[in-house]
Amino acid sequence: MRALLALVPIASLALAGCAVSLSSAPQVWTTGFWFWKGSSTGVTWSNEPLDVLFVQVGNIHHETWPALVRGPSSGWSANGELPRRLPEARDYWLVYRYDRQDVPDLKVIPMIADSVGGMLFAAGERGLHVAGVQLDIDSPTGSLAQYAAFLRELRKSLPDGVQISITALLDWFRSGTEVGAVIRETDEFVPQFYDLVGEPYSHEGLSAIGARIDAARLGPVFNRFGKRFRVGISTFGRAVEVSRPDAPGRGYPGFRIYGDLAPIDIATNPAFQLQTESNEAKELVLRYRVMRNVRISYNTLEPGETIQFVVATPESVRTAVDSARRITGHMAGVVFFRWPGDRETLAMQPGEVLSAAGLRPEDGQAPYRIHTVDGHCVAVSCVDVFVESTRLFSAKEVRYRIRASTELEYFLPEKKLTVRMTGPSELELSLPPYCARGIILVGRAVTVNRAEFTVEAEQ
Repeated sequence: MRALLALVPIASLALAGCAVSLSSAPQVWTTGFWFWKGSSTGVTWSNEPLDVLFVQVGNIHHETWPALVRGPSSGWSANGELPRRLPEARDYWLVYRYDRQDVPDLKVIPMIADSVGGMLFAAGERGLHVAGVQLDIDSPTGSLAQYAAFLRELRKSLPDGVQISITALLDWFRSGTEVGAVIRETDEFVPQFYDLVGEPYSHEGLSAIGARIDAARLGPVFNRFGKRFRVGISTFGRAVEVSRPDAPGRGYPGFRIYGDLAPIDIATNPAFQLQTESNEAKELVLRYRVMRNVRISYNTLEPGETIQFVVATPESVRTAVDSARRITGHMAGVVFFRWPGDRETLAMQPGEVLSAAGLRPEDGQAPYRIHTVDGHCVAVSCVDVFVESTRLFSAKEVRYRIRASTELEYFLPEKKLTVRMTGPSELELSLPPYCARGIILVGRAVTVNRAEFTVEAEQ
């Protein structure tokens, strides 16, 4: 999955490759997720098995440090491991990621094959049905012929019956490329409809992650190859710091991506002023403009700089899936990127994604719940109190009333939150707009005896 891709104007996509008849029967629609490094089986999921799960099991790596490049492999490796716990699915695909914008050397193919063989055995021991191998390789468009040769040789090394899937960049499908040669070597391909911004960032920052799916134009483009395909849809978010064009020493455009920053980390800070909008993909864009010098993480921000979040929403997922459903022929469904981690706030939860897509009914549970973790105090009982909210980023302030089953000796609130005791066994938590999502540490509660906690949202 490339972090940032060059824009391919949808109008420029042409019917590349040789024409193929669409006489085969329509594909059965399936729904899947990419289970990436950092995804968690701790994410709440109690529904029926998923149709398909694409699991990142390993990476293709090329070591270029001269002292480490030895032997016939010339520094190439492809090690993988099947996660010990996975969400239940009917089919699994083993995904290998190459993190360079290039095509790997043929020397790595035997290593991939050996790794796949080991994981097929492990999956069989666990009763997991592995449909095939997926390669996530961002080949430059000009190197597609080389990529086709790589896939052709890989096929010879894989066990019989193991299918090959690839992720695909939209730039490959413009006129005059060798994408047809690549797809001929596969059993299916997955075009990715996200991170398709022309200049990855403008002076105003990141404007979108998801891309609009033009079914009428793209259906014939993808169907022309006569191969099964799925569509990749974004369900995650991203935070970036946007520097002023004239910021000393920053250069232009000046961006920094934050992997662990959430709106709640800065929403209560008076040094920021919030502006919001919805982009063409129906994603939510939050821009926190710096009004005075402030320190975030290890960085000092100056007035005029911005912290910006772009996040998927139920509306962005619904719109993308509705558009994808209008593609017929060899279209086999959608894959969502990605299954979230334990405490992510910028990625949608699986149930939220599937409900927004109209693929699962609402689970009927309250959009918020409370969790406690034992603090292991000796003389008293103490717990860390968490509130989990699956509610979409609310445009209004959200207040929660937290009650303990016994009186609190004292409460130590998380420093970035507004929490106050409103009674001997009662707390009030106020969250600014666009912060009521994910798992939030409220603080530590201390009681003489063990207490049970409940939570309710105030209207």
